[in-house]
Amino acid sequence: MKFRPVATPLVTVDPYFSIWSFSDNLYDDVTRFWTGRRNSMSAGVFIDGRFHSIMGKRRPNSDRYFVMDDEVIPQVSLEVKPLSTTYVFENDLLRVKLYFMTPLLVRRPEIMSRPVSYIEYEIEKKTEEEHEISFYFDIMAECAVDHWTQEVEFGRTKYSLYAGNKEQNVLGKSGDDICIDWGYLHLVHDNAKLIHGLSKHANKFVAELDENKTYSAYMEYITLCAESEKMQDLFCVAFDEINPIQYFGDNLKEYYTKYFDSFEDLLGTAKAEYEELKKECIAFEEEVMTETKKVSPEYEKLTSLAFRQSVAAHKYIEDTEGNPLFISKECYSNGCAGTLDVTYPSIPLYLKYNPELVKGMLRPIMKYQATEDWKFDFAPHDVGCYPLLNGQVYAREIGKDNELDKQMPVEECGNALICFGAIAKYEGNNSFAIEYKDTLKKWADYLVENGYDPGNQLCTDDFAGHLAHNCNLSLKAIYGIACYGQLFGEEKYIDIAREYANRWAKDALADDHTKLAFDNENTWSLKYNIVWDKLLDFNFFDEEVFEREQKYYLTKLNRYGVPLDNGNFWTKTDWQAWTTVMTDDKEYCDKIYKAMYNMVNETKDRAPFTDWYRSHNGRYVGFQNRSVIGSLFINLLK
Repeated sequence: MKFRPVATPLVTVDPYFSIWSFSDNLYDDVTRFWTGRRNSMSAGVFIDGRFHSIMGKRRPNSDRYFVMDDEVIPQVSLEVKPLSTTYVFENDLLRVKLYFMTPLLVRRPEIMSRPVSYIEYEIEKKTEEEHEISFYFDIMAECAVDHWTQEVEFGRTKYSLYAGNKEQNVLGKSGDDICIDWGYLHLVHDNAKLIHGLSKHANKFVAELDENKTYSAYMEYITLCAESEKMQDLFCVAFDEINPIQYFGDNLKEYYTKYFDSFEDLLGTAKAEYEELKKECIAFEEEVMTETKKVSPEYEKLTSLAFRQSVAAHKYIEDTEGNPLFISKECYSNGCAGTLDVTYPSIPLYLKYNPELVKGMLRPIMKYQATEDWKFDFAPHDVGCYPLLNGQVYAREIGKDNELDKQMPVEECGNALICFGAIAKYEGNNSFAIEYKDTLKKWADYLVENGYDPGNQLCTDDFAGHLAHNCNLSLKAIYGIACYGQLFGEEKYIDIAREYANRWAKDALADDHTKLAFDNENTWSLKYNIVWDKLLDFNFFDEEVFEREQKYYLTKLNRYGVPLDNGNFWTKTDWQAWTTVMTDDKEYCDKIYKAMYNMVNETKDRAPFTDWYRSHNGRYVGFQNRSVIGSLFINLLK
């Protein structure tokens, strides 16, 4: 089957600079921000003065006003790799390749953190006939504002043309379904031109689109043309957020300022280093894809699609003391920043390729829990609403009846301890954990007292609501306790965890599977937390436990996956992936990833790779563009 990504990454840098194609063909629709809001880029080829589209829905005519027509160069292929996307278009006269690359080299944060993405085109003539040919690209300045009523101003650097909101209210808002409206969007090319539209505002209606008289608002656009004799060229799009993160009252600078005196200097270097970076990116892609193909063809496609999404759902930055931070945004869930139960499922990708980034995820949580604002004996859920990391909002609602109901005590203590334990395993030392030993002991003790049979509280699957006696949450507590013991050589904690595991094997059992809740025989759920038994070498459970679980899950398998539990058809991408490492059963693994592949390839709901969908019809429930999709790389940790 031909792979059709549910959404295709084009420019994927960070949570605010993220442009995708939501369509089968690149010219079927406008390009979009990860939320689905239009962030328009257009491209095409003029052949003898007539425009043929390859990207987007806007077609420039000879007067440079936008008109709508259907003339395209047909798309013949699409290939998505971990760091790049390649489209090929072909007609009787030309073969056109469009190559998007964002160098998210996770082992090189100084490169990964650059807010620059590359676009390269190549035009190959297929005939000896003489034709006048030029390439066209534009990007709308709407990519630099949150709302079409905001006025835009333009300027130039040595290397680029840029656009930004006239009113620069840096770090002036936070939230989930919003776009940035500070900083500057750059188009990097010597031929970049500003084509003056009818207004400097985005409120000039220029095209009536349907019978209901709704309109599309166009802002001024930026254009790039190449003469016919230049059949291959490169340009960059970049975004300088100025101060991308507020971190406990400090407005942090973009990370590039550590290496460059100005954004202009960064752009010059980024452009000059392209060929070298491209080679490095290709080599890294080959490394990743060689390993993922060993699991299955479907797995290689899924992980290639997931890689840029996961990385670009973070912002890499340093705090005022020079400590690296890798801050996630809860995309389309609530906009929380540095969420611990988003970090937890995402870590397989980063444990595999750079555990330092997991430390960068944990530092905000560890800083926050040490402040006077955090008054609890358990770990926090998050540290604010992106991009303002000033503390958890509902932790300040002291005295309100629902204050504790919004927390996840067992969940987050377990998440933190397991993350620290996993870092030590894949780095080979516990030096990072030693910095926080007292806090980790407090959280381990909390789990010893409260974790085996959790009270009525939320877990990371909080969309399912509160649940008491959660068997899977109990597993998280068991491995959290065990991780503390393993980290610091305290056998007492490992013994407690082993005792709890022995109890769990009996208390959770219901004939041929384990229960969702200890007190309900007629339930079941995916026991994804149990994977740490093998990955961290605890070996608390007999192989029979894992084999029994997988066998039972297959009895619940639908075309698009196994439900999360008995309560609904919905499922989670991350947790299904984790069940594939319970055993070495390749048949089970192949069936799960085939089902997930079916969802990505067939669902009618177009959005960046969701981790929450319905297993019987593949339809989207919620969450998109989230970092947790890094969970799929768990198979490379075995």
